[in-house]
Amino acid sequence: MSEARAELPVPESVRVAARRGSPGGARPFGQLDRLLSLKFLQLFAATLGGVVLLYLTVDFADRAGSFWGRAWGKAALELYWNKAAVVAYQLAPAALIIAAALLATLLARRGELTALFALGVRPWRLAAPVAVVTAVLGALLFLLGEYVVVRADARAEEIQVKRFNRWGDWATYHAGASWLRGENGRIYHLGPPRDGGWEPATVLEIAQPFRLARRIDARRLEPAGPGRWRFLDAVETRYALSAEPGGIVAEVRAAVLEERFPETAAALELRSGRPRQLSWKQLREQAERRAHLGQPMREWELALWERAAHPVTVLPAALAGLGLILWRARRRRRLPLAGAVALGIGLSMALWAVSVMVHAASLSGGLPTWSAGLLPPLFASAVAALTFWRA
Repeated sequence: MSEARAELPVPESVRVAARRGSPGGARPFGQLDRLLSLKFLQLFAATLGGVVLLYLTVDFADRAGSFWGRAWGKAALELYWNKAAVVAYQLAPAALIIAAALLATLLARRGELTALFALGVRPWRLAAPVAVVTAVLGALLFLLGEYVVVRADARAEEIQVKRFNRWGDWATYHAGASWLRGENGRIYHLGPPRDGGWEPATVLEIAQPFRLARRIDARRLEPAGPGRWRFLDAVETRYALSAEPGGIVAEVRAAVLEERFPETAAALELRSGRPRQLSWKQLREQAERRAHLGQPMREWELALWERAAHPVTVLPAALAGLGLILWRARRRRRLPLAGAVALGIGLSMALWAVSVMVHAASLSGGLPTWSAGLLPPLFASAVAALTFWRA
């Protein structure tokens, strides 16, 4: 016990409060909080670094056969440097769960947890420094996702596609053409953007109740001023009703054709790339723009909710990992460190399973998109509340 107290001494303020009969009287932001916070940060850094390194090693061993060509080592190094940022962001909640479980296990194994409980320190009092540190880490995690992870994810995918020819579903999120709904029954079919315009382009005008009245096909469509558009190498086709079968069709060809449309170039611009590779502001803009243009938007809304939920989930997740070990300690069941790691991994897998199932159900339309942002932190909060109540 003397060696344990030398490593993590109980503050004098706790002893004084206990002698006066005040339960859990450790001074806020005192020595106890500083020691617990420092140890928790050390365990978190070691855990996160270990799991990221293990993931990257296994991934490299699995894909080593696909790395080829001149100077592939430099490209592979850049690829895994960007992947490390993405994996660290994704595995941060699991690392916090395991770090919190290890913290409580170390306190219990050294006898310090028993001493703190005997002095009147309650489990929630031990959770306070963990909660503060985790809240700060959650805010940093959001900033990391906004300014580092989105770019690292896009860059890693670009290296895999262009350098190592691993396409996957890249074309799904980088399609060259898109159908967009405009104003007054107008529909745009735009090719890839190029030099401020689109090549090629087709505009359909639909008359009531649902009849194709006009079609313009052009090699290129570009803005020509406020409310004006310029078609290059255009073919204009008009369709009119008549008593004869098929109606009347009139076709006009022009090297340059200018039209007045209310849409702006910004309103027709859709960013390519996966939703997770866009920042918070870009995600909101794209979700609103896609809803206005008649494009699928559920995946973008889902990414918004999950982006907001990810840094929020780390707080109840870490408390759940801590409470699980404290609950066992109250029942006089000491765990080896390997057992604490196993419990932390099990809790992380349960949280991951909830996130994956809710994501799949929300993406398919079985659940509203906001459920993907609320259910994972609610699940972690329920586990944390249950374990601390039992502790």
